Amino acid sequence: MSISKKPDTICGWGRFPCIEANILDKIDFSKSFIPRGYGKSYGDESLYYNVYDTTGLELFIDIDLEKGYIELQSGVELQKILRFLLPKGYTLPVVPGTSLISVGGAIANDIHGKSSRGAFGDFIESFELLTPEGLYECSKDENSDLFYGAIGSMGLLGVITKAKLKIVRGSPYIRQNIIPTKGLEGALETLEKYDKEYEFSVCWIDAFSENALVMFGDYAFYEELPLDLKLGFGAFKSKKTIEIPLVMPDFVLNDLDMRAYNAYYFHRMPKGEALVDYFDFFFPLDNVKNWNRLYGKRGFLQYQFVGPKEASLEVFEIIKSHKIYPYLVVLKRLKASPNRVFSFVKEGFTLALDFPVRDDVLKMLQKFDEVMIKYNCLIYMAKDSRLPKDVFQHIYKDQIKALMSLKARYDKDFVLRSLMFERLFMR
Repeated sequence: MSISKKPDTICGWGRFPCIEANILDKIDFSKSFIPRGYGKSYGDESLYYNVYDTTGLELFIDIDLEKGYIELQSGVELQKILRFLLPKGYTLPVVPGTSLISVGGAIANDIHGKSSRGAFGDFIESFELLTPEGLYECSKDENSDLFYGAIGSMGLLGVITKAKLKIVRGSPYIRQNIIPTKGLEGALETLEKYDKEYEFSVCWIDAFSENALVMFGDYAFYEELPLDLKLGFGAFKSKKTIEIPLVMPDFVLNDLDMRAYNAYYFHRMPKGEALVDYFDFFFPLDNVKNWNRLYGKRGFLQYQFVGPKEASLEVFEIIKSHKIYPYLVVLKRLKASPNRVFSFVKEGFTLALDFPVRDDVLKMLQKFDEVMIKYNCLIYMAKDSRLPKDVFQHIYKDQIKALMSLKARYDKDFVLRSLMFERLFMR
């Protein structure tokens, strides 16, 4: 096992928590470890004292546009795939809110996004999984228990080394329609009214003022484009990236600043229909490198759940009563994905709320946990770093049993483990 000469400090994207870890560049099942790509999981699911760095698995293996698939190693970044496919008129069916994640991470977290098609796991042809018991080729027809088990398993069953993904017709341009509204109720009503007319939908809500923008989109294919864009089809706009060079002091990002920024954002965004760049529509925060540093040394956490709309409305009432407002609020509708052993994806509305890490915030989130139990909601574990074990084991009780059953067969010594696994799964 080759490890870093000295332990590195690694964090979840929320910078809560951070630990010292040995970075491994080879897989060796003689010591416990967790695979980790580009470190965009917010919480502690890709943190452990030994971490296998998958980013060296960066080869493209095969592509067939007619049959609609691309095969590559698991450390390839989604952005590289998209920049390769989009000029050819193809794309991945589902992408998350950032393009800066690995293929393996997308599978292990069964990522979702603005698409009405489903989740990432719905469009996987096959993948190769290395477990302590051996190497397995996994698909719906071959080793299907591991296929459906590893999708959404957070790296706890093995290391995904390569994958074959479905691709679909796409475009570097999106025909966007932004409808302004007021409050969570208005966002839910607008989303329900129009989202079936579009392939993509998402809602941004300013929790301070309750201004909301419901954003819809469809691909603008080549034949629909104006002549100037046809001539430059696939030529991505060069947009300057802003970098946050240092972890900011805790006081830099505060309620007053966020009120002002959210008001600016609401008024700046073009209302109605517009033709926009693919990357601007799907990944607006990718243009701010290390934006997580804005939250300061204590970091931030995201509370993301899926359930009926009543759960979202009740959570917002708790926010108003405590007067502790999230700095970012994103609402989407999710489609159920069958056969998963452990996955966040189910039918309902998903609400994502970003908070700075503070004692009063952590106390309020306990009230959110009660709502999760009341409405049979699920928490997205890729974003979590504080959920109490009893709440986790209540809302995921069936999925935990199924995942642990697979670990008993393919990782009986619990070699693959993370801080999250020890925090929530271990008795």
